[in-house]
Amino acid sequence: MSDEPSAGSRLPSLTSLRFFLALVVVWYHMSFVSGLFDGSLQQSLGIASPFASGAVSGFFVLSGFVLTWAHRPDDRLRAFWRRRWWKIFPNHLLAWTAVLVFFAVTATEVPMPSPPGDGTGAAVANLLLVQGWIPEMSVFSGFNTPAWSIACEAFFYALFPALFVVLRKVPAQRLRRVWVALAVLIVLVPLAASAFPGPDLYDWLPLNERGLWFVYVFPPVRLLEFVLGIVTARLVLTGTWPRVGRLVVTAFLLVFFFLLPGLPAQYAMGSAMAPALAAIIARTALADIEGRARRLPRPALITLGEASYALYITHFPLMLAVRHLIGPDPDLAPGTGFAIVFGLIGLAVALSLVVYRYFESPLMRRWSGGRPPSRPQPAASATAPAS
Repeated sequence: MSDEPSAGSRLPSLTSLRFFLALVVVWYHMSFVSGLFDGSLQQSLGIASPFASGAVSGFFVLSGFVLTWAHRPDDRLRAFWRRRWWKIFPNHLLAWTAVLVFFAVTATEVPMPSPPGDGTGAAVANLLLVQGWIPEMSVFSGFNTPAWSIACEAFFYALFPALFVVLRKVPAQRLRRVWVALAVLIVLVPLAASAFPGPDLYDWLPLNERGLWFVYVFPPVRLLEFVLGIVTARLVLTGTWPRVGRLVVTAFLLVFFFLLPGLPAQYAMGSAMAPALAAIIARTALADIEGRARRLPRPALITLGEASYALYITHFPLMLAVRHLIGPDPDLAPGTGFAIVFGLIGLAVALSLVVYRYFESPLMRRWSGGRPPSRPQPAASATAPAS
């Protein structure tokens, strides 16, 4: 396999995979974070927390993989950063504005187990995507809460050109060792969260504010997963990725979740799943390359995958609005509660398709390529799926 992907090479299954990763996060927020339920049912829904955190880790790995796969040797820094800007910021600004309007017209706190901070500092930090650098939960988890991961992505994009140059120089025969070293480091870094003193945040998460910030939100820590994605892509591109069976990856995930109750609390934040998720991403990419993919590269799933960023960034303000309308003491029967959850998820998916089709995609087409042309030009061929 050549060191560069062939011109116009596509990995549609990875685009579809993005939808399922986003859906896990949306389910966790709609069912557990919304606080629609109480008692043992509410606690049992919290079991999805490691899966949702793992899905975010999957996004970080996938970002590094896809950016490396889609890299063009003649690409310029300004062109790259411009494309990334128009990919992430308009949707982020749209969702941020929706949350701003929500807090402006509502006078009471959102009745959720962990309501997002709505102060001016949290709003400004969220808007500027710098909340991940501030170790205060009311800030890094404030306003449009899911945007903390977009702050990490912005940091990754800023460093990607330099990271790519460095990792491109690693000989193919050494890439496996680099991958293993990164995987080990990712698994061990969460242990450092225990070094931060302070009271626990929640009964269900015996981790203090600084520890949670460091292990889950701090961009340089999450950069390891992004770099793992870059190295994974390089292994696939150079033909040196080892053939890891599906059963091996599945067994690793099962063992991880089986051992999770006995591990330190910070391992529930999902980053330790990154090596297994990288293997899944590599297997999925190889299935596309070798023409073996059957289920994921379906047009409907690809469309949902293309709208996955809109789904991820806009579902939270939608949930805030509906949760506020329901009131502080919903006292809902389980059937009614789950009907609301599934209805909210369906509404969020529909909204994401509208945002992608009529907001995100037109802005990307018009502005991500630089100054708009003075006269109509033929449409350019699509690039590899954006992260």
